[in-house]
Amino acid sequence: MTEFCTGQLLRIFVGERDAWHGRPLHFAIVDLLKKHGVAGASVFRGIEGFGSHHEIHVAKVFSFGSDLPILIEVVDTEEKIATLVPLIDGMVSEGAMTLERIEYRRYLPRNVER
Repeated sequence: MTEFCTGQLLRIFVGERDAWHGRPLHFAIVDLLKKHGVAGASVFRGIEGFGSHHEIHVAKVFSFGSDLPILIEVVDTEEKIATLVPLIDGMVSEGAMTLERIEYRRYLPRNVER
């Protein structure tokens, strides 16, 4: 079993309607992360939240024009995260990012090199 590694957790908070070159921003960010070989990333869609404009966005059953909060969590080494933050900064026009030191362990399929 692999040991825990010291790394960082980067959280990126954006809106569901945010876009990058005509496509959803969270898709573009995940593609960037994959291209740079990040250890892991997940995208979560919030059910309620507000940002800098203090307008509350809520998931409603029959609401088609919502702009729900999107959270992208990224786990990797401090060095890898440091190279990605400026790239993501250039993509996000409104939102927030947080950074935490963490201990993490990766579980990989047996046929993948570590």
